[in-house]
Amino acid sequence: MLNSVFSYVITENKADIPELPVKKEFGKYTLSLDNNTPFACAAKGEIACAIYGLAVNVITGESDNLVNQIVDTCKNVDDAVAYEKQLGGKYILLFKSGGEYYIQGDATCSIPIFYNTEGAFICSDNFNYIVNAKGYEADEAFSFIRKSGDISQAMPYDITQYKEIKQLLPNHYLEINKQTAIRFINAEAKQKEISVAEATKLAAPMIEKLLSFYQKQYKIYCPITSGRDSRVVLAFLIKSKEAFSCYTIKHPHHNESTQDITVPAELCKKVNIDHKLVEDAVVPDALKEEMDRRLGSEHYSQRTLQIAHTIQKDFGDRAIINGDIIGQVGKCSLHRDIPEIFATPAYFRCKLHNYSKGAKKQIKLWLQEIKRSGEKVNTFDLFSIENRMGRWAAQENLIYNTLGQVYLNIFNSRSIVYIWTAVARKERKLSKLHIDLIRETQGDLLEIPFEKDESMVYRISKANGATYLLSSYMKYYIEGAKFKRGRSL
Repeated sequence: MLNSVFSYVITENKADIPELPVKKEFGKYTLSLDNNTPFACAAKGEIACAIYGLAVNVITGESDNLVNQIVDTCKNVDDAVAYEKQLGGKYILLFKSGGEYYIQGDATCSIPIFYNTEGAFICSDNFNYIVNAKGYEADEAFSFIRKSGDISQAMPYDITQYKEIKQLLPNHYLEINKQTAIRFINAEAKQKEISVAEATKLAAPMIEKLLSFYQKQYKIYCPITSGRDSRVVLAFLIKSKEAFSCYTIKHPHHNESTQDITVPAELCKKVNIDHKLVEDAVVPDALKEEMDRRLGSEHYSQRTLQIAHTIQKDFGDRAIINGDIIGQVGKCSLHRDIPEIFATPAYFRCKLHNYSKGAKKQIKLWLQEIKRSGEKVNTFDLFSIENRMGRWAAQENLIYNTLGQVYLNIFNSRSIVYIWTAVARKERKLSKLHIDLIRETQGDLLEIPFEKDESMVYRISKANGATYLLSSYMKYYIEGAKFKRGRSL
C-alpha cells in the first residue's frame, strides 16, 4: 500500500477508508487523513479552525499556534480569509462560525479540493473517492471536454468529467453548507506598480521564512535545470546554510551536451553542492495498478507518474522543492506581456491545449465571474494562478501526494504571489525578478549563464507581445490538427 501524504476525505458521516486511517472531527464533519500529514485544530465558543498540512506565517515566522490565533482573532469567514493571506505552505484551512462551515486552500490550492455540489457533502483531494462513494456517472459533454485535450493538461475553470463534482480554485473558499464556491478578491483597484527592487525587498524575507519552516520538517532535495526558476530556489537554499543536495533527471531526449545536463553540474561544482544525475525509471506494473485503483486509470498522466516515481525511487526520503510559481507569475511564462485586451476565452483555450467548444464556454464563465467580483489583478496572472497552478500543477501534486513524495514550493503564499503581480509584466518577462532575487541572495550564481534559446523561431516568437500572441495561436492550431487526427475528434 502506498504511504500517501496530504491525502484526505471529509464527510458528514464516518467513512471506512483503509488508505486514510486517521480520523479527526471538525464539528459535524469527519476528516479521514493519512498518517504522515500534520493536523491542528482549535475552538473558542462558536468559532473553530483546523489546518491540515504545512502552514507558517510568512510575516512573523510563527507556525505552532496558528489555529489558536485564528479562533482568537477571526469572527467570520472574511476575517479568516484576510488572516490566511499571511500564511504560506501546503495546506487546507477549515473554518467554522456558528453553524456555518468553510474550507479554503493555500495560495495555489496545491492540495486539490474536490467537492460535490448536491446531496450529503463529501470533499477530497482525489475526486475518484467521491465518484466511488456516490456512484456518479461521467457527464457526456464534460467528458468530451476532458477527451479534447491530453490527460496531462487541466480542464477549464472548476469542472470535472462529473457534473456533480467541482474543484475549488485559488482565490475562492467553499461555503460548505451551500456547497458553493465564493470568490474573494485580492485587489479592489488596479494594483499600484512597484519596482523589481522593491518586490525583492518585500518578498525575500517571506521566502526565507517559508523555506526555514520546511527545513525544520524535512531534509531537502533541489531539482536543478539550466533555467531560472530552479536557480532562484538554489540561491535561497545556499543562503539558508542548511544542508541539502541537488539532482537533475536525464530524459531520453537529452545527451551529454544538453544544457539541462551540463549547466546543473557546473552550478553545483561552483558552489560545492552534491549533485546527482538520474535517468527516467520504469514504473512497475504493481505501482501502475495501485495508482489506477486510487486515481482511476484514465484520470492521470502516465508521464507525470514516471517522473514522480523516478524522483521517489532515488529521493523519497526527502522533500523536493520546486520552483513552479516563480515561473508562472514571476516571469509571466505563459503570457509574457501580451496586452490585456487579448485576455479572451479563445486565447486561454490555447493555453489549456484543449480543442473543444465546451472549454471555451467554461473559460468565458470564469472571465465573467472575475468581472462580476470586481477583482483587478491582471487577468493573465489570474489564469496562471487559478487555472495553471490551481488545476494543472494541482493534478501533478496529486500524483506526488498519492505516491507519498513530499513536493513543496517556497513561493506558495498570497503575500508573495501578489507582490509579484504588482511588478510590470514587461519587467517580469525578462526574468528581472529572478535575476534580482539571485543577485541579492547568492549573486555568484549569475556568473554561469542561463540556458539559451537554440531555435530561431522560438526567439522570434518571444520578441514581443504581438509575436508571442500570434505564435500561441499558430502552435495551438497546428497541435490541434495533430491531436484531432490522433483522437478522431
